[in-house]
Amino acid sequence: MNKIIYILLMLIGIKNYAQTKAQEILTYQEFIFNVISEHPLAKSAELKEKVAKAKLLAAKGGLDPYLTSSINQKNFENKEYYNIFENKITIPTSLGIAITGSFNNNSGEYLNPEAYTNNNGIWSAGIELDLLQGLITNTRKIALDQAKVYQRIAKNKQLQLVNKLVYDASKAYAEWQQFNSICNILQSNVELSERYLTNIKNALTNGEKTAIDTLEANVYLQNNRINLLKYEQKLVEKRLKVENYLWYENIPVAMQSHVQPETNINYYKFEEITVDENLDDIPMIAEKRAKMESLRLKQKLNREKLKPKLKLKYNPIIKTTDNTFGLSNYLSENQVWGAKLTFPIFFRSERGKYRESKYAVEEINYDIAVKKKEIENKMIANEQNQEALTQQIKLLQMNIDGYEKLLVAETKKFEYGESSLFLINKRQENLIASELKLLSSQNMLIINYLNYLLMTNTIVPTE
Repeated sequence: MNKIIYILLMLIGIKNYAQTKAQEILTYQEFIFNVISEHPLAKSAELKEKVAKAKLLAAKGGLDPYLTSSINQKNFENKEYYNIFENKITIPTSLGIAITGSFNNNSGEYLNPEAYTNNNGIWSAGIELDLLQGLITNTRKIALDQAKVYQRIAKNKQLQLVNKLVYDASKAYAEWQQFNSICNILQSNVELSERYLTNIKNALTNGEKTAIDTLEANVYLQNNRINLLKYEQKLVEKRLKVENYLWYENIPVAMQSHVQPETNINYYKFEEITVDENLDDIPMIAEKRAKMESLRLKQKLNREKLKPKLKLKYNPIIKTTDNTFGLSNYLSENQVWGAKLTFPIFFRSERGKYRESKYAVEEINYDIAVKKKEIENKMIANEQNQEALTQQIKLLQMNIDGYEKLLVAETKKFEYGESSLFLINKRQENLIASELKLLSSQNMLIINYLNYLLMTNTIVPTE
């Protein structure tokens, strides 16, 4: 299990349960691994990487050799006007050079003399060269480089999606656990109030208490039951939120009513949150940097298009006979060559596209700077929140210890007839209020750390 998940397990309060209770507890470990492996959003995130691989495959296709073959015939009034059979193979490269080869076999009474070949056809092999624009930087090479960059973009998008999913699921589980603990505390409070009522009724029978004391105890009991019912309804809502993240084989799963979260929430000191980390490694920033690299590649291609186009081709012709190739003529006068120069007068289209790509790079560079500063400031605020919540939890724990002692002392005084049920209930209310505040603060501390992990996109492993 990776380090971050382990920390989260500690925050939630992992405990070892007896096997007799194991089937009644949905542990955080079981829950989060179900989310990562079964939730549709997690599976959808995996498609990002598959799409990136498909893009890379398509870009590599720009370097695939391709064969062109054609045949044209015309026959009229028992005459073969022409029969033109042409074949050509082109092998592109990452540079502005393509290796070519061809075979032509043409005949006919009215064939253009330029296209004439003997009965054995003509073979040729050579190169096509983009001498100015496209020699080093060209569309094929840039497309391949951009597809490789998109691999990183897709990976970081996938990480962000899964991180957000795990964050939302972890937050839902923590809140379910918090309200489950609240209901356990309030249930214990109701049971305590029931014992008080029973004891007072017995004291009434013995003449030690009055009927008004029984009425007062019953009112407190009913208030505590009402409070428990209110939080039990909230617990149902939190439980349903957890169910939103439970899936199996693309089917949502509902928890049985007896399933409970891990109930013990213990405070563990988090690892110190620092702001001197390399923010460039954060998936959100890494994605933007990869996008900037892709835009730079586009800018580079647009800058290349500011050059004139000069295309050269040279194809020595191999003369064939009935027996063999005419290699003696291969490097002599039998050849086809040509050159083509294209030179826009103003280059306005090319200049406009280059400026557009240049400004796009500047824009995303500014965006990266702003995001890094935002994350840095959020990390500082997060660290300060952690320190404040830690101090608050310590004070609440001290208060709870004090209220427990006061409640015990007040109960003893009540047994000796030196106190009242009103004072006992006040002590009890203060104790419960502090316990609820402690649960709330502990949950806020967990959410605070989850926010930090989401901010840095490190809830799930990056490898």
